Amino acid sequence: MPLSIAQYLRHLAVRCTRMSRDCIDFTVARELESVSVELVEKAENLEILFTLTDHSADTEGPDDSTKADSEK
Repeated sequence: MPLSIAQYLRHLAVRCTRMSRDCIDFTVARELESVSVELVEKAENLEILFTLTDHSADTEGPDDSTKADSEK
């Protein structure tokens, strides 16, 4: 679910970029492009955050490995 949020933000960024290309108002086009860049940055930050969170949950701490060794 969390990575789907990042994917959705990227989708919105693409839509904003497309709208900026079709927009005849330069100011609006520039703002849409700016929003697009911000959305991509947020998506990247979320992906990094969720990747780090998932990775840290997969690793064993020193206490866990000691317990595993003692059970053998």
